[in-house]
Amino acid sequence: MNFNVVLASDEKKSLNIFLEKLTFWDYRATLRIKAKENHIGLYGSTPFNCLAFLALPCEKLSTEIDLVINAADLLKELKNFEKNEIELTDSEKPAPALALLPPNGPWMPGEKGIAGDILPLVKNRLDKLKAQIEPLQMLANTNTKESVTETAWNENLWGGITFGALNVAAGLGMLAFPNARVNAATCQGWKRLITPSGQVFIRPQKAVRTLLSVVK
Repeated sequence: MNFNVVLASDEKKSLNIFLEKLTFWDYRATLRIKAKENHIGLYGSTPFNCLAFLALPCEKLSTEIDLVINAADLLKELKNFEKNEIELTDSEKPAPALALLPPNGPWMPGEKGIAGDILPLVKNRLDKLKAQIEPLQMLANTNTKESVTETAWNENLWGGITFGALNVAAGLGMLAFPNARVNAATCQGWKRLITPSGQVFIRPQKAVRTLLSVVK
């Protein structure tokens, strides 16, 4: 099943950045794309038990879309064609990591801030993690190193949002504009970081267990 979506130049650039990072983390990454009327929403699974979300305006669609597509294939199409109309082809393959999407709400608002205050926290914590890991590199047993790393990624760094999730947001450029307003929210165990450039969701443990059962 194929759908054509027309994006403006700025939206196309945003999509390109989003896809480049997802495929950097995992070249086999898939996207779940949901769209209706004049908006398209893209969900991508990332490291640290997170989902990244990008919403883009587009020309009005004649039908609703809910499909799974390979991120690398879409990135290749963006680079090969100058036109702003892109073709979305449903892979018709299961994507267990994207089977469970965040709830619609209601979301309870949490801490508010600006990206310029949060990005230094991420960079400082990353430097601290590197300093913690360096002395452990020569150890024959990697369990200690893995434990330190996992503890760091799961640490609540700001507004109940984990270091791992904030690292994902930084990697996707969501914290690149210092004055951009960001805020945290929760719903049914899910956590969400909201920025003008996109969102990052943290799955609750219940959702992770359900996800694992889907994978099996």
